[in-house]
Amino acid sequence: MKVSFRIIFGIATALLLYSPLALAHPGGTDANGCHTNKKTGEYHCHGGSDTAKSAKTEAKTSAKTEARTSANIICSANIYNCPDFTSHSEAQEVYKACLEKAGSDVHGLDGDDDGVACEDLP
Repeated sequence: MKVSFRIIFGIATALLLYSPLALAHPGGTDANGCHTNKKTGEYHCHGGSDTAKSAKTEAKTSAKTEARTSANIICSANIYNCPDFTSHSEAQEVYKACLEKAGSDVHGLDGDDDGVACEDLP
């Protein structure tokens, strides 16, 4: 009886200590503890420091602004959100471009399906 209790206790302890959330993924980080996921193109940070968060925000904003202002608007994945834009006209441009390229509102910028993207923006 003591042996089976020890086995069950050992298994339960091992399961509690193993957490898939704690497993890291490969990839080096920059000076801010951040890196770009090569599969998704997402720039994200590890460690949760304020410096890392501000670096992440700045990098994402810069990359998304650059992508929107060039002819390379990304329509293959949902990467833009309304807060990423400074004006309704910027959001509408991306919305229309993706309708033409992908045939749908890939980024979900038109929440009420009325053809107007990010209506709350100035």
